[in-house]
Amino acid sequence: MGEKFGRSGYDAAAWLVRFGLVVALTVLPFAVVAETEARLIHFTEDGRQGGTPLLPGFAMHSVWSGMGQAEFGTIFIAVSNHDEVLGNVAIFALDPGADRMRFVNDIKSVSEAAGNWLEGEGQYKVHTFLEQASDGRLYFATMPATKPAGRRGAHLYALDPATEQIEDVSSQLPYTVTREGKIVGGRGVLLEELGIKGLGAHVEFEDMLYLMAHDNGALLRLDLRTGSVLAIGHSPRVSYAFHVDAEGDVYYLGGTPGEAQAFLHFDAQTGETTPLVSGISEDEEVGMIVATANPDLILVLLAKSKEVFPVQTKSEKRLRGGTSCGENWWRLFNMTVSPDGKDVYFVSNNNSRAAIWRAPVGGGKCVEVLDAEGLLGSRNLAFGGRNIWVGDRFYTPVWTHEGPNDLAILEVTVE
Repeated sequence: MGEKFGRSGYDAAAWLVRFGLVVALTVLPFAVVAETEARLIHFTEDGRQGGTPLLPGFAMHSVWSGMGQAEFGTIFIAVSNHDEVLGNVAIFALDPGADRMRFVNDIKSVSEAAGNWLEGEGQYKVHTFLEQASDGRLYFATMPATKPAGRRGAHLYALDPATEQIEDVSSQLPYTVTREGKIVGGRGVLLEELGIKGLGAHVEFEDMLYLMAHDNGALLRLDLRTGSVLAIGHSPRVSYAFHVDAEGDVYYLGGTPGEAQAFLHFDAQTGETTPLVSGISEDEEVGMIVATANPDLILVLLAKSKEVFPVQTKSEKRLRGGTSCGENWWRLFNMTVSPDGKDVYFVSNNNSRAAIWRAPVGGGKCVEVLDAEGLLGSRNLAFGGRNIWVGDRFYTPVWTHEGPNDLAILEVTVE
C-alpha cells in the first residue's frame, strides 16, 4: 500500500499507523493490520467493482439520504436514476456481515401493481430516509422531478423488513394535498405537484409521519390511521433532516424565507412551535440530526458552518459543548454516533476530496481519521442514512457527479 493519501510530506504507511487506519481496496478479503478499516461494496452480483450489475439497464445515479435499517440489522438502500421524465428508484438490501447487496424491487413496479403509475409518469429520486414507524415498517417518499410543478406529485411507500414487500401507501390514501395547500379527495399521490424531501417518524409515536415538502418547504403531519394531513411549520431550506421524538415532537430548522432561521421545536400535544436556537443564517442548512445513547439528547450538525451542538429534548434547551469539524469544506453532511455513544463520525466532501472525521460526542477536538481519496478516486462521499450501524461498522454511500453506475456503499469499521 505504498500510495499517498493526499497529505504532502507524509509517507502513506506512516500516516496510516499514526491514525490507526487501513484501507482495503477490494471487498473480500482485507487484512486487519490496524484498528480501523474501510471498504467499498458495489451494486454488483459479487459486490466488486466491474462485476455484473444487480439490475442491468438501470442507471444508478445516487443514494441521497435514502437509507434505513431494520431492527435485525439489514440495511435497505434506495438508488435513484435521476431521469427527470421517466424516473424510477430501485431498492436494495445489505444483510449484516454480507459482502454484496440484493435487489428487492423498484417503485415503478410496486405502483404499477397497485394501479397507481400513470402513463408517462416518473419519480426520479427518493430523497428521504427510510424511517421506521410504529407499525414496524420503513416509510419513504419520492421526488417527481427537480421542479415538481406540473408533475403528478409525490408517492409514499412502506417496506415491511420481515417480508421485504413494498406497498404504495399513497394509492390508498383518502386525501391529497394540492400545490396550493388544499385538501382534496385521494388522487394516488400524497402531495400533488410537489415532492417530499424529508420524512420523520418514531416507533413509539403511533401511526404518525412527518414530511417536508419540496419545493415549498412545508412541514406536514400525516395520520396513517385516517389519512388526514396537517401543516405544522415551514423550512426555507427544505430540509431532508429533522428529528421526531417518542412524544411526536419535531425538531427542525425553520423560519421565514429571506430572514434569519431558528432551530425550532414543535410540541405535538399543544401544537405550539418555539425557537430553541435563534439567529441562524438564512443560507444555513441542516447537515444531519442524530439521536445519541441518551434518548433525550440529540446532536445537530449545521452543514455550512460545520457546527455541531447538543439539544436536550426533555428540557428543550441547547446545551454547552459541541464542536466544529471539517475545515475548508463547502458543506459538511452526514454524521453518525458510535453505538457506545462516545464518538461522532462525519463524512465530508468538496467535490475534489472526501474525508471522514471523528470527535467526542460531548465536544472536543475533531480529527480527520480517513482521507478517502485513495479508496474512492473520483467518487464523493454523500449523506446516506443516519446512524446506520452493524456492530462496529457504519455505512455511507459514495458516487461521482459525472454520470451513472459509479455508485457504491462505503463500510467503515471502527474500534
